[in-house]
Amino acid sequence: MALIYFAAHLPFLAPSLEDYDSINFALGLRDFDPSRHQPHPPGSPVYILLGRALLAPIVAVAPALGATEAEALTLALWSALAGLVAIVAAASVFAACATPRSARAPMWAAALLASAPLFWISGLRPMSDLVGLAAALSAQALMLGGRTEGRGLIAGAFLSGVAAGIRVQTVWLTVPLCAAVLWQRSSRATGARLASRAFAALTAGGLAWAIPLVADSGGVTGYLSALRLQAGEDFAWVNMLALDPTPRRLAFALYETFALPWASGALAATVAVAALAGGLIMLTRERAPLGWLLVAFAPYLLFHLLFQETITVRYALPALPLVAFLAVRGLAAAGRLMAPLTAALVVAALAMAAPASAAYGREAHPAFRAAADAARRRAASPPGAVYAHHSVWRALHAEAAFADVPEPPRLYEWLGPVAYWRHGGTAPIWFFADPRRTDLALIDPRARQDVTRYTWAVADRPELSGVRPVGADWYRIPPPGWFTEEGWSLTPEAGGLARATAAGPDRQPIRAWVRRRAGPLHLLVGGRHLGEPGDPAAQFELAVDGVVRDRWTLTVEDRNFLRFLDLPEGIAAGEGIYAPLTIVSRAARAGQAPVGVRQFDIQPADRLVYAFGEGWHEEEYDAATGRRWRWTSGRSVLRVKGARGAVQVRLRAESPLQYFSAPPTVRVVAGGRVVAQREPDADFEWTVTVPEGDLARGDGAIVIETTPVYLPGPAEGTADDRQLGLRVFDCAVNTLDRF
Repeated sequence: MALIYFAAHLPFLAPSLEDYDSINFALGLRDFDPSRHQPHPPGSPVYILLGRALLAPIVAVAPALGATEAEALTLALWSALAGLVAIVAAASVFAACATPRSARAPMWAAALLASAPLFWISGLRPMSDLVGLAAALSAQALMLGGRTEGRGLIAGAFLSGVAAGIRVQTVWLTVPLCAAVLWQRSSRATGARLASRAFAALTAGGLAWAIPLVADSGGVTGYLSALRLQAGEDFAWVNMLALDPTPRRLAFALYETFALPWASGALAATVAVAALAGGLIMLTRERAPLGWLLVAFAPYLLFHLLFQETITVRYALPALPLVAFLAVRGLAAAGRLMAPLTAALVVAALAMAAPASAAYGREAHPAFRAAADAARRRAASPPGAVYAHHSVWRALHAEAAFADVPEPPRLYEWLGPVAYWRHGGTAPIWFFADPRRTDLALIDPRARQDVTRYTWAVADRPELSGVRPVGADWYRIPPPGWFTEEGWSLTPEAGGLARATAAGPDRQPIRAWVRRRAGPLHLLVGGRHLGEPGDPAAQFELAVDGVVRDRWTLTVEDRNFLRFLDLPEGIAAGEGIYAPLTIVSRAARAGQAPVGVRQFDIQPADRLVYAFGEGWHEEEYDAATGRRWRWTSGRSVLRVKGARGAVQVRLRAESPLQYFSAPPTVRVVAGGRVVAQREPDADFEWTVTVPEGDLARGDGAIVIETTPVYLPGPAEGTADDRQLGLRVFDCAVNTLDRF
């Protein structure tokens, strides 16, 4: 079985590096330095040693491979080999915890484990997860054998120490089990001696990699500094149950740990029911074997649920052996039907895993395809500068052609291009974007139209959830008409950053830079009062090139504002290519008046600008997927200015049947006339042409009406008092030729 697993994986091994951590490992193969995340702390020195041992022969056999391709193949091959070892070791662990009643369970449990979609695809990836699990399972098998024979315990303890040098989290799989075996044997005359030998073996296995690691990291101080930085990032940015101990977070953690690894809700539910049955059977009839299973796997499971980012599904890999064995033990209650029932589960799991594996091995990760295309173009036509989101920058950094690209500041990557333009840069730049990030909305959208998008066929696979990044967008950006600095809230991501750093206009003036132009301009600005009832009004002031051009007041009761402003004379020549545009707000009386500027654009007066007016709800954002959406209400208005002729409205929205029992009626109205109408009953894209005359009669207002509306408060038993029409993922207005 293990050999079949290994052979089946060889044709589909990773064609490139992919996840951020895989790139860290590859860079560690070149130059081991945990302080620079090569790889990330605590360092995985044993894994790097294994990788280097295999990389040399691979390069010798396949010299045509590029550096990153050879590194990906090396690490992926170790994963396939580790899968082979893990299957054999898991079968041994299962056998040690089986009883005569479940004598056939170990082999069937190993088969179910091998076919689990997460376990299957882990054997293809250039990651340490399966290698670490294989080492931990091997140590567990030795230590369980050590319940009656001391040498196995000593060997298992030593391997436990070594395994921590592959993945430090394996200590939760091995150390508690080692302690339990020692406790069982403590009553014997040789118990104390055996304990000291096991402790010495465990320590020796750990020191074998820890001493060189610390020495290579600049001593204890240097290593601890890198480790503290990594720990700080984990606790600052990881959405873990320990920091959010709520029923909702627990439910998500359980779902992400026990459902997503199976890539199918139905399959996961079937396995879960069988595993629960198996657990109850063992609790009533086989408590001692169940106890050993829990000692072997429950400590890691608790650590994972509490302190790891469970949406990164690969972290749940060590929970699969426990689930697989309990599921098969539950099916064993069916007697002779156990074999066909388990075989059906194995076939179902492989039906989910095999297509994903084939797609995974078919093409390189999007970031590396983008880098390859850009490297060829850069040789012939270099850009003025190259920038990237941090997750994509790591992939660029691994390629020789882009090794000179400076590391961007996390969360502030758009400020790299801002600095380039502010200091007079005029050549087009390249920006390699993570599609899940939204900060490029702080740059003129008309400058972001030249883009190549690279997608990944397996980006939406549940068992690959948490991969960073899952795509790449290669932008070629000429000098834009405008761009902003910090403090603007043009997307939920940018707004969250502005509030977290107290950088909004209620704390300090926020600044955009607008290209100086002699012709007439028009701009729009929109925002929201973020205070509570009773908070003071906010008094805004907008200045261009140091001259105040507009003032207005926003109350909590009004909540939102949207303003259009004409600059008939444009912006005169002056210092630099760009003129500063600033917005500041002050509380009208004592107290705080928190606000956010959420819409902005400035264009020549003969170009269309549009904004979301009354009736639209706030934009929302899922950071895990990068998906953005905005709800309409019963009547939501798009405000258009500067159109010359007819315009086209393009909507992409979710099926209303997610919330309604029957399709609602949706109308597009302009100038008092129904321009288009439909009753959507599925996810839909809708393009509507609004004639020039209707737009003029409506004074530039395009209304989207939805009847009836959804009331989430009464329907869901919450305090949400919104009236919701359509959940719109994309809405754009563009000009057409005059009718």
